[in-house]
Amino acid sequence: MLNINKGNHKRFKPDLAPLIDVVFLLLIFYMLTFAIPSQGLDVKLPNGTSSHSAEEMPLVIRINQADNIQVGSQSTNLENLKDILKSEIAGRNNKAVVIHTHDKTLYDIFVQVFDFARQAGASDFSLVM
Repeated sequence: MLNINKGNHKRFKPDLAPLIDVVFLLLIFYMLTFAIPSQGLDVKLPNGTSSHSAEEMPLVIRINQADNIQVGSQSTNLENLKDILKSEIAGRNNKAVVIHTHDKTLYDIFVQVFDFARQAGASDFSLVM
Protein backbone atom coordinates (compact mmCIF):
# COMPACT_ATOMS: atom_id res chain seq x y z
CA MET A 1 0.00 0.00 0.00
CA LEU A 2 1.02 3.61 -0.70
CA ASN A 3 2.04 5.61 2.32
CA ILE A 4 1.30 9.38 1.97
CA ASN A 5 2.56 11.67 4.68
CA LYS A 6 0.67 15.00 4.95
CA GLY A 7 2.46 16.51 7.86
CA ASN A 8 5.72 18.06 6.53
CA HIS A 9 4.46 20.22 3.66
CA LYS A 10 5.12 23.98 3.80
CA ARG A 11 2.57 26.31 2.27
CA PHE A 12 3.71 28.53 -0.59
CA LYS A 13 3.82 32.21 0.36
CA PRO A 14 4.60 34.65 -2.49
CA ASP A 15 7.25 37.24 -1.74
CA LEU A 16 5.60 40.66 -2.12
CA ALA A 17 8.79 42.76 -1.82
CA PRO A 18 9.66 42.67 -5.56
CA LEU A 19 6.05 43.51 -6.47
CA ILE A 20 6.08 46.50 -4.13
CA ASP A 21 9.42 47.64 -5.60
CA VAL A 22 8.01 47.54 -9.13
CA VAL A 23 4.88 49.46 -8.09
CA PHE A 24 6.96 52.18 -6.43
CA LEU A 25 9.26 52.44 -9.49
CA LEU A 26 6.26 52.83 -11.78
CA LEU A 27 4.78 55.44 -9.46
CA ILE A 28 8.03 57.44 -9.50
CA PHE A 29 8.30 57.12 -13.28
CA TYR A 30 4.77 58.44 -13.84
CA MET A 31 5.26 61.26 -11.35
CA LEU A 32 8.44 62.40 -13.09
CA THR A 33 7.04 62.21 -16.62
CA PHE A 34 3.66 63.78 -15.88
CA ALA A 35 3.51 67.20 -17.52
CA ILE A 36 2.02 69.95 -15.43
CA PRO A 37 0.62 72.78 -17.62
CA SER A 38 2.22 75.55 -15.56
CA GLN A 39 5.70 74.05 -15.91
CA GLY A 40 8.05 74.82 -18.76
CA LEU A 41 9.79 77.79 -20.27
CA ASP A 42 8.24 80.59 -22.26
CA VAL A 43 10.25 80.72 -25.46
CA LYS A 44 9.80 83.52 -27.94
CA LEU A 45 10.95 82.37 -31.35
CA PRO A 46 11.86 84.90 -34.01
CA ASN A 47 9.72 85.19 -37.11
CA GLY A 48 12.02 83.86 -39.77
CA THR A 49 11.79 84.21 -43.49
CA SER A 50 12.89 81.70 -46.04
CA SER A 51 16.39 82.26 -47.32
CA HIS A 52 15.59 80.39 -50.53
CA SER A 53 14.63 82.41 -53.54
CA ALA A 54 12.24 81.12 -56.18
CA GLU A 55 15.20 80.21 -58.39
CA GLU A 56 16.74 77.98 -55.70
CA MET A 57 13.55 76.00 -55.13
CA PRO A 58 12.95 73.04 -57.46
CA LEU A 59 10.48 73.44 -60.30
CA VAL A 60 7.18 71.71 -59.47
CA ILE A 61 5.20 69.97 -62.20
CA ARG A 62 1.76 68.63 -61.24
CA ILE A 63 -0.23 66.08 -63.24
CA ASN A 64 -3.77 65.56 -61.95
CA GLN A 65 -6.27 62.75 -62.49
CA ALA A 66 -7.68 64.36 -65.65
CA ASP A 67 -4.12 64.54 -67.08
CA ASN A 68 -4.00 68.34 -66.80
CA ILE A 69 -0.43 69.59 -66.40
CA GLN A 70 0.60 72.51 -64.24
CA VAL A 71 4.14 73.94 -64.25
CA GLY A 72 4.56 76.10 -61.17
CA SER A 73 1.36 78.14 -61.24
CA GLN A 74 0.91 77.94 -65.01
CA SER A 75 -1.48 75.39 -66.57
CA THR A 76 -0.56 73.85 -69.90
CA ASN A 77 -0.97 70.81 -72.13
CA LEU A 78 1.59 68.35 -73.56
CA GLU A 79 2.04 70.32 -76.80
CA ASN A 80 3.18 73.50 -75.04
CA LEU A 81 4.94 71.80 -72.14
CA LYS A 82 8.36 71.47 -73.80
CA ASP A 83 8.62 75.20 -74.56
CA ILE A 84 7.45 76.19 -71.09
CA LEU A 85 9.94 73.85 -69.44
CA LYS A 86 12.81 75.19 -71.56
CA SER A 87 12.05 78.77 -70.55
CA GLU A 88 11.51 77.87 -66.88
CA ILE A 89 14.60 75.68 -66.44
CA ALA A 90 16.96 77.86 -68.51
CA GLY A 91 16.64 80.76 -66.07
CA ARG A 92 17.33 78.70 -62.96
CA ASN A 93 20.50 77.82 -61.10
CA ASN A 94 18.77 74.83 -59.49
CA LYS A 95 17.91 72.35 -62.24
CA ALA A 96 15.87 70.08 -59.93
CA VAL A 97 12.32 69.11 -60.89
CA VAL A 98 9.62 67.69 -58.62
CA ILE A 99 6.83 65.84 -60.43
CA HIS A 100 3.58 65.42 -58.48
CA THR A 101 1.33 62.81 -60.06
CA HIS A 102 -2.04 61.37 -59.21
CA ASP A 103 -2.13 57.61 -58.74
CA LYS A 104 -4.49 57.31 -61.72
CA THR A 105 -2.14 59.21 -64.07
CA LEU A 106 -1.34 57.33 -67.25
CA TYR A 107 2.24 56.11 -67.45
CA ASP A 108 2.67 57.49 -70.99
CA ILE A 109 1.91 61.04 -69.87
CA PHE A 110 4.28 60.78 -66.92
CA VAL A 111 7.09 59.49 -69.15
CA GLN A 112 6.52 62.27 -71.69
CA VAL A 113 6.62 64.94 -68.97
CA PHE A 114 9.78 63.36 -67.54
CA ASP A 115 11.44 63.27 -71.01
CA PHE A 116 10.47 66.88 -71.77
CA ALA A 117 11.97 68.02 -68.47
CA ARG A 118 15.16 66.08 -69.12
CA GLN A 119 15.44 67.52 -72.65
CA ALA A 120 14.87 71.03 -71.26
CA GLY A 121 17.94 70.66 -69.02
CA ALA A 122 16.65 69.33 -65.72
CA SER A 123 19.25 67.29 -63.86
CA ASP A 124 17.64 66.11 -60.59
CA PHE A 125 14.20 64.55 -60.40
CA SER A 126 11.82 63.74 -57.55
CA LEU A 127 8.56 61.87 -57.94
CA VAL A 128 5.67 62.48 -55.55
CA MET A 129 2.57 60.33 -55.80
